[in-house]
Amino acid sequence: MPPRRLLWALAAALTPLLLLVVPARAQESQALRVTVSAAEPDFPDGITFTLEAESAGPEIVEAQLLYGPTRDETLTVVEPEFTPGTRVMASHRLDTRVYYYPPGTEISFRWVLRDAAGSELTTEPQEFVYHDERFPWRELQDRNVIVYWYRGDEAFGEELLSSATRTLDRLQTQIGAQLTQPVRIYVYANNADMRSALQSNAVEWIGGAAWPGYGVIVGPIAPGDRAELARLIPHELSHQVLHQATENPYGGVPVWFDEGLAVHNQEQRDIGWDEMVAEAAREGRLIPLEALEASFPADPEQALLSYAQSRDVVEHIIAVYGEAKLAELTAAFASATPVAEALPAVLGLTVDELDAEWRATLPPQERQPPDLSGPPVAPPERFEEQPAGGGPFAARPGEPPWAGLLNGTRPLATATALALCCVVGIVVAGAALLVGLRLAGVDKRP
Repeated sequence: MPPRRLLWALAAALTPLLLLVVPARAQESQALRVTVSAAEPDFPDGITFTLEAESAGPEIVEAQLLYGPTRDETLTVVEPEFTPGTRVMASHRLDTRVYYYPPGTEISFRWVLRDAAGSELTTEPQEFVYHDERFPWRELQDRNVIVYWYRGDEAFGEELLSSATRTLDRLQTQIGAQLTQPVRIYVYANNADMRSALQSNAVEWIGGAAWPGYGVIVGPIAPGDRAELARLIPHELSHQVLHQATENPYGGVPVWFDEGLAVHNQEQRDIGWDEMVAEAAREGRLIPLEALEASFPADPEQALLSYAQSRDVVEHIIAVYGEAKLAELTAAFASATPVAEALPAVLGLTVDELDAEWRATLPPQERQPPDLSGPPVAPPERFEEQPAGGGPFAARPGEPPWAGLLNGTRPLATATALALCCVVGIVVAGAALLVGLRLAGVDKRP
């Protein structure tokens, strides 16, 4: 067959298939229609998602809600219960006391509908900000920083924003990075107001928090408290900039570098930390730097020492190797280079060698720390049987057998045993007395 006729034959054969496919897609978009798709935030208690939809054809039999933080790569899928029909209503209440999101989290959601014939409709993504509407917020913004406050005048807001922009300037010099996405800073007037916006199980000593993955910072700063302003804003904003500069799906930044950079950037230096680190060095209580890569201790005193050590290590790197090395380390972490490889490549030192080099600048150890560790292995006698008559209630040499009851380590069991012995003794004595009286004829009647 000539090529021209072959092309016409193929076109004639494919045309019916195309006519079947195109109307089906058009019918799908016309048959299912969403009339209401909304989210009602109620911080901090929850979010209510609602849907109303209709079908011009078969009944709607399935509805799925997909939601999650806009900056996350994953979504949560739920299937609200509803009555199938050509007109349906569905809703889902997300309890954010349990599934927590901080104020200012950008959240996206969409719906997927299916009818009885298998047709499907996916709505366009919708977005909203999970704002803390309990307070009359004012706001200012510049260079991807949005500052919210409700106590204090416009001048206070300007101070907050000015501290943020100064921090951005310093971080640009130190690590060569700026914000590429917006960061929202919620400044509460006191600690009680701030804690009401945190998770219920947040540690008591927390003085501010950052969620770099969501671009959110919260903290308590009263108007006029310039010391806390100079501490909190630079500290938490440093976390945000470093996160955006190094975010990747393969590796992270060691905690000591993240927190050390944040504390170093504070415009208010923490009082007493130099003395605390020096004293820990003299007492042999310094925490190994390698132990501070993944997390800090939960104990408040140990956590405070971890922050102070991290700051000192970062400042040691700056003093000995220059500020430019911070940018090189940041670039290495951004490319998912493990810290065990990044430090030798940038500084020529391993983690332990950097730790030792920094410790050499501190006072020498004068005292041995107390040994709080237990035995390295369980004692072998734990498998041995108790000797006959032994155990926690065994009598000591020279004591009557019953004295072992008084040597036990369980007071309630001991008291119970003694009471039982007394009752048995009284019963036995009474029975013996009755038998004796009967034998003597005392209880015989005339």
